[in-house]
Amino acid sequence: MSGLIFCSFQRAAKPFYLESAKQNIYSVEELCYFLQDNIYLLDENIMTPEFCDWLETEVEAVQLAGKLRRLMEDRQGFRVFCMQIIMDSGYFSKNEMQFLGMKLQKMDHQSNYENRKIKADQLMEKKKYLAAIEEYRSLLLHATDSPSDVRVSGDIWHNMGTAYANMFCFERAVSCYEKAYELSHRVDSLKAASQAVCFLEDSERVQWFLQQHHISQEQFASMKKNLAEIGRLTEASAEYGKVLQLMRLARVSPAQAQNEIHLQANAWKEEYIAYKG
Repeated sequence: MSGLIFCSFQRAAKPFYLESAKQNIYSVEELCYFLQDNIYLLDENIMTPEFCDWLETEVEAVQLAGKLRRLMEDRQGFRVFCMQIIMDSGYFSKNEMQFLGMKLQKMDHQSNYENRKIKADQLMEKKKYLAAIEEYRSLLLHATDSPSDVRVSGDIWHNMGTAYANMFCFERAVSCYEKAYELSHRVDSLKAASQAVCFLEDSERVQWFLQQHHISQEQFASMKKNLAEIGRLTEASAEYGKVLQLMRLARVSPAQAQNEIHLQANAWKEEYIAYKG
């Protein structure tokens, strides 16, 4: 899909909230744009009378709403439901419809557990960290003691650690990485735990971690030094650059800087809200 897309349906005054994706949509086209790369974030929860009512009243997709209601009455599955939206939207090319059809068919042949793991990973990619953690924890409740599940559980604990670290919850991050290492013995899990523990202010917890994993004080000091060096190397990052720019502007034009700081603070606030999903 490329070029200019003419909307076939009205834009809604009130959005529809995609519970499984933690996101509002305002049009059929926006839903299709979302489906193109995030189809794993949707599930059967979209198959509701409320969604059909929204299509009919808010975006005036009367015929599509009627078709979807009939599919639900006939107890058709999620794949057929989604394909009806894809085909009636007028948004996708023939090749794109075939590609999405193949994705949906693949989802049909994968277990619910596999699909939910991919969904959680996609939430992570979108920085919806709390939503991803919630999904990961739910998956862990249904894990078995089979070798394959133990390996996947190790990956899940590692990803949860990364989610917590990205939210600066380093104590929880360390615990998750340790659990991941215990299950799958991945070296990168222990390395990530070692990096996260450098940010802890609890000296007793740090010492316990070092003893448990046979890390000497010299090695720990070296790790902290390396992290400090990384911090200096990333001082020219986009976020740090914004702060420097605002500081310089404040010296030249305090009034303008106040407005820019307000805008930037709101942007960071929206980013934080997105973490929570």
